[in-house]
Amino acid sequence: MKYLGIEISKMRAELGFSQKELAKDICTQSTISRIEAGEVYPAIDTLLKIALKLQVPVEYFIEMLFHKNVLESEKLIKDIEFHLKEHNYKKVISIINSNKLDEDNVWLNLYLEYILLTSNYSLKLIEPDECIVSLKRILNFSNQTTIQFRFLHIKINNSIANIYGDKGESYKCLYHYNKILKEHIHKNYNDYKIYETLIIVLFNKCKILYDINDIDVALETANLGIQKAKETSFFFFTGQFLYYKGQCLEKKVAPVAEIREVYRQALFIFEFQELPFYIQAIKQNKKQYLD
Repeated sequence: MKYLGIEISKMRAELGFSQKELAKDICTQSTISRIEAGEVYPAIDTLLKIALKLQVPVEYFIEMLFHKNVLESEKLIKDIEFHLKEHNYKKVISIINSNKLDEDNVWLNLYLEYILLTSNYSLKLIEPDECIVSLKRILNFSNQTTIQFRFLHIKINNSIANIYGDKGESYKCLYHYNKILKEHIHKNYNDYKIYETLIIVLFNKCKILYDINDIDVALETANLGIQKAKETSFFFFTGQFLYYKGQCLEKKVAPVAEIREVYRQALFIFEFQELPFYIQAIKQNKKQYLD
């Protein structure tokens, strides 16, 4: 029971809810306090409402009543995600292969299978088509509530789109990007992490559209990306979208003053965030607009 309370407390804090805010329209604040302290079990209807407010399937919390390794699983996920950001795929594979899985923790096993597949693909240890087939098999898991926990289905669809892009199958790639964005980009989520994933999808879509010379839609996507990046405070992506917006405007032979202003805004953001690689790239590639 204490693991359930710890997890509810952690997720509430991550979403910026006070106990009072979480309790609103569900139960009393003191009840939330006792649940988080592991003093009482929540009634099933209360647990369902808590799960809805925290945007997780109620099955996740129910499973926690029967598993004792929840905190260990969280540490494992954080360790994997740290090495993924460093593109250290060999280390990720080593961690997964050396981990003793809890066969009953279905979501974690699906997550680890997804990460193992994409890491092996990144290291060219499996072929693109094999990876796509295996990822689609995970997506078709019988319990869709489980696969949607922590937006795993979005991450998997994004990976499938990226692989199609690597294969040069632009339209299949765009199909998966559009599928994600149509369903999620205009929704309001309490979990800010999903917005980073959605903005990455938008940026990937913008690049593909530019590469296939669909400039009008690429420009439209860049503008939407700028808007969403500003709304969610992912300012790094604002600079990236501005750079592609400038390139689209060049293709459309827009006024030089308009193009110059877009690149100057992009450079300002890169300099503000102290990103030397991007600063150097824009100064070298677009110096005719920045002089």
